[in-house]
Amino acid sequence: MIKYKKNKSKKNALNLALVTGLGLALHGLPALAQTSPYVHQELEAQRELIQELLDKQEARERSLKDRSTVSFYGIIDTGVEYLTNVHDGDGGDKGLTRMPSATGTVPSRFGVDAHIEFAEGYKGLAKLEGGFSPDDAKLRQGGRVFGRQLYMGLQTPYGRLTAGRQYSQLLYAEGVSDLMGPNIYGVGSVDAYLPNSRWDNSLAWSHQLTDRISAGVTYSFGRDTGGGGAPGSGECRGEESQLDSSSACRAWSAMLKYDTGIFGLAGGIDNQNGGDGARANFFNGQGLVDMSDSSDTDRRINLGGYVKLDDVTIGAGWLGREVDTSETNIQSDTYYLTGRYAVTSKFTLDGGGYRTTNDDQDADATMLVMRGMYNITSGLDGYVQVGHMINSDNAAYMVSAGGGDVSPPRGKNQTGTMVGLRYMF
Repeated sequence: MIKYKKNKSKKNALNLALVTGLGLALHGLPALAQTSPYVHQELEAQRELIQELLDKQEARERSLKDRSTVSFYGIIDTGVEYLTNVHDGDGGDKGLTRMPSATGTVPSRFGVDAHIEFAEGYKGLAKLEGGFSPDDAKLRQGGRVFGRQLYMGLQTPYGRLTAGRQYSQLLYAEGVSDLMGPNIYGVGSVDAYLPNSRWDNSLAWSHQLTDRISAGVTYSFGRDTGGGGAPGSGECRGEESQLDSSSACRAWSAMLKYDTGIFGLAGGIDNQNGGDGARANFFNGQGLVDMSDSSDTDRRINLGGYVKLDDVTIGAGWLGREVDTSETNIQSDTYYLTGRYAVTSKFTLDGGGYRTTNDDQDADATMLVMRGMYNITSGLDGYVQVGHMINSDNAAYMVSAGGGDVSPPRGKNQTGTMVGLRYMF
């Protein structure tokens, strides 16, 4: 990462100028020093004092620079994907070759991290992170410049408090056990909200309670002001748009995690209220569920864990979801088992299986995924991966979370294969 340091403060510059000026003035009195040994000794003492002050001033300047840091970073992840059984709009299906726009192994992004320490144990911090499509360079998250994250806040001995656009705590809980994360073939294929669970107008608190236990809470006053932030959720502004309802478009989440480095458990909950423009999507071809009333809720709960055994890591978990509105109540369950094997220091194999059931909509599916990744050099990786989605007769889950409507006809299975390259800087 490239770091840029802040300029010297005006106050410190003035102090330095005064001290330097005094040193020059004393340095210009050699004749006086020769007239008396006492004057000479006094001048030498003054020069030593001035040098000591200069050294301290320089140390303070270095300390201030070390406490203030701004870093720029980015990821570009793209490749070529082939999908089978993509519906053609006329009841048929075709093969499709494309460059995905949303993700590969992770979504492409650029960002800025900043922090400044202003007292022992206290920092000011900020993050600005935008997402883009590597195939056409368009901004994602509804065209927002910093649509992935934008927040500022404080880091204290009592926790980290931030405000802005930031992730639901459910994402941090789910990431403990789902080793595939936001991969193009992963949990986002059966629930596209999960790798995109971020909210506008939010306050968040998180804290490392002990060496092994951490917790977090996030609350949003209006979870999506621009649409496109979370797929299939519509726009739900809240705040000033629905003054007659204090709960419209509000959302909250919480997370508790235990992690030793070789074993970990985590639980998370994410609850979203309805409001004008709000929708819910189970991403199975059954269409959108209206959530326009502020009493409507969309709730997800995740429980999972992982264990690391030498070069093998195994993660498993459960995700339960319930959409409860004045018109309907729909529940689904997703179970997953993922694994990672470090074959060599350069080559890693990972993959998993996902099983989602939805009795209320009679739409079930099973997805299998395998990925091989080779580290070419620091920050640069090449990969090949394949995913296969098995849909029940009434389901049309897409195997690919790479963007666009590339679902198969209802009841058809789908296979995706991708060859890609990821560069992180």
